[in-house]
Formats: sequence, C-alpha cells, structure tokens
Amino acid sequence: MAKKNVDLESFAKRDFDSLSDEEKYTYYNLELGKNAIYRGKITKTYKNWEQQKKLANSNHKTSHKKKQQEKNGNDEIAISHLKKVDMMKDNKSLDNMDPLTSKNIIRLPAELKYRKELMALKQNDTYPKPPGWFLSPTMVELYVLGSNKQFSLTTNGKTEKVSITPKFFGSKDLIQKSIVTLASRRALMLIGEPGTGKSWLSEHLAAAISGKSTNLIQGTAGTTEDQIRYTWNYALLIAEGPSEQALVPSPTMIAMREGQLLRLEELTRCPQEIQDTLISVLSEKVLPVPELGKDYYVTANQGFNVIATANDRDRGVNEMSAALKRRFNFIYIPVINDPKIERQIVETRVQDMMETLNFKIQIPDHIYSLVTTSFRELRNGKSKQGQSFKKISSVMSTSEEISLLFDSCIHTQYFGKQKITPREIALHLSETIVKDDPQNIHKLQEYLDLVLSNRARKDEIWKEFHRELKKQLKLIR
Repeated sequence: MAKKNVDLESFAKRDFDSLSDEEKYTYYNLELGKNAIYRGKITKTYKNWEQQKKLANSNHKTSHKKKQQEKNGNDEIAISHLKKVDMMKDNKSLDNMDPLTSKNIIRLPAELKYRKELMALKQNDTYPKPPGWFLSPTMVELYVLGSNKQFSLTTNGKTEKVSITPKFFGSKDLIQKSIVTLASRRALMLIGEPGTGKSWLSEHLAAAISGKSTNLIQGTAGTTEDQIRYTWNYALLIAEGPSEQALVPSPTMIAMREGQLLRLEELTRCPQEIQDTLISVLSEKVLPVPELGKDYYVTANQGFNVIATANDRDRGVNEMSAALKRRFNFIYIPVINDPKIERQIVETRVQDMMETLNFKIQIPDHIYSLVTTSFRELRNGKSKQGQSFKKISSVMSTSEEISLLFDSCIHTQYFGKQKITPREIALHLSETIVKDDPQNIHKLQEYLDLVLSNRARKDEIWKEFHRELKKQLKLIR
C-alpha cells in the first residue's frame, strides 16, 4: 500500500525508472496535474509501465483512487481530462481518447464533439506553429471557418476522409486577428451584443489551439478571487497546514501549468477588484501562492493565454480598469446583418441540436424565412418594405432565433405532427419578446398592425402567423 505521507521531493530527485511499481503508481496519481516540471516524463513512463503490469493489484488502485477522491475530488476530474488531451497531442486513437460515448450526455466539449476534425487537421498540419499550440494558426482558421477540402484521418491503420464543418460564420479577418492576438502575449477580449456567438467562438478557438476548452471561469457578481487564483481543500488544510496536496488549482492555474487557454466568460460581470486579480497573470505570467512560501509561485508554460468575453449591454456595470484594458486586444463581434448568413447559422445550429435529441422534425424553408425575417425587422425597427416602427428592447439575436426554433421543434415533437407551423413560432415568439420588458407588448402590437397585417393579405403563411400571434398577444395582455 502507498504511504500516507509521500515525500514528493525525494521522488523528484531519483531516476523515475528506479522507483518501485508501487512508488511509480503513487507518484503518478499524486503528482500529475500538480507539478508540470515532471509531467511529461511521468505520463510517458507511467503509460508504458501500466501496459506491462496491467495494474496487477487492482484492489490497491481502487482503494487509492477512493482515498484521493475523498481528499480532493477535483484532482480525479483534472487527471481524466488531461489523459484525453495527452492522447490528442500524442496522435493516439480517437476511440481511446473519448470515453464519453454515452448518448445520455447532453453536450460534449468542442474538442470531443469535433475530435475527428481536429485530429484530421493535426495529422495534415505542416504549417509553422507557436510553441505549445495543438494546431498551427492556419489549421485553427480552417477548423473555425470550415473548408471545402477533405482531410485524411488515419486511425488504427484505417484511413477515412473528414470534412471540416464551419463553426463560426463571420469575417475571415476577424478570426485571423483573434488568432494572431492569442499567438502574442496579449489576451483576447471578444466584445459585442448578447447572442452574437462570442462564447461559441471562444470555445472553438480554445479547442483548436489547446486541445481543451474547459478551462473556464464564468463571471458573475458573485465571482471571488479564489475562483480565479486557487482555493484549498479545507479538511487537509486544517489537518496538515498549507501544502501542495491541500491546494485546489483554479482553471487559471491549470491553464498556466498545462500551457493552455483560459476562458473567462462575461468578465465585466465581475467586480473590478476581482477583475484586477488577472493583472499579474497577464503581465508577469506568474501566480504567487504566498501560503506555501514567499518564493512559491506557478509560472505559465508556452501556449498559455486568456480569451475573455463581454457584452456591450454590460458596459457601465463593472468597467475594466485602464491597467487591465491595456493587457487585452479588443475585437468586436458584430450582429449578423446578412440574411443568407443569418439563415445559415440558424439552420446549422438547430439541425445540430435536433440531432442531439434524435429528432426528425421537418422545418420548411418558409418557416426559416419567417423567423429570420421577423427577428431582423424587430431588431432593426424597420420592415423589408421600409415601414418604421418602435424597436423591440429585448435581445433579438441569432441565439434567440435558434432557441425559439428549437423550442418549436420540441413543442411539435410532443404536441404536434413533427412539422413546425407558424402557430408554434407565434406561440414562442411572444414570450421571447415580452420577457425583458412588458412595454414590448405594445411594440409588438405595432409591428402586427403596420407590417404583418399587410403581409397577411398576400401570403397564407404570414396570414396564419398574423392570426396566431394576435391570439398570443390577447392572452398575455
């Protein structure tokens, strides 16, 4: 059995191959994810040793894991994900890389959902690559924007062709500027209206650059300094005092140690003093842990950087300090105004969400057209024919369109005939518009009277939509 108190320093000074099997196992489980200095050698040696020994003492493994989980449940989660990322970086089997094959999982991280695309690009990547990056900037751009070209992927001796699907529909220049920023020492701030795909882009950039998108901190009014820096396993802290074993790494610390991207969602929702915790991380690339000694600190490895997002509508809530702003490059994500691109985004995302639930709902072209046209007009306060009316104050973004259509799909799956009609759209549109501001009821009525009434006289689909929306307005008034 492994000793309760393990002298990690003595392990570090010895040749890893000279350790006993039990010592190797103990050292691997205690040290992986905590000390990046030895991680590469430990991981490689341990995997070879594990294959030879087949973990003969499985009872010891189970009891040791149980003890570790009781000490710090976060360690096991971090180790599991690190193993998956290691397999990606080592070009190992995709089947082995992803144990999350259950259909019950609602949503996989981008690096697992699109792992075949990432691995195909990795195997065909001959372009210059910044230190610590999973893919080169050229391949990152292809992954995000998609490609007409198919890439060969060889797995377990079998080769197949893989298509690269578009993840983000937007300006090529915008994507290139984002990639260039992340290759520099400056952090990236994606800013724009709610629902413009900032978080979606952030996730996919992290998946392509680091092979991992889950180093994530969600900014809120309640976000604390501990969530950004580190915290403690208080049972161990009380029993043994400050130690590396008692330290619980934050996503920031994990990203720094592993040379990966850290994602900060809605940064301006955090109080300013919490935001400024990042200044030393962004400027010095170090994270001091004074509780472990005045000279103890975590340094960032090559590949580390930060992607943050912020909503335009949050300006003035918690403004970023000038010092923090200087450490970011700001890139504005615009609202999609091109009807064809808007339709493409909505259709792609809705189909993807329906596949997750194995729905076979029919969404006719005229329904897509009805939804995108209505949202665009309500967002701009102007119809296609040039009629003006009061703009809706609610966020009429593409993400709201996607949500509305998906809600309509669920509605017709269980209460309809598996084919969306204007009735389902009207039913869920009224709630989308009114939820933020009751005054939107009057604005929607104006849109109904000025725009939809005229359109209903010429088209049966708009006529049905006008009738059903009118019913919903009567109900919610």
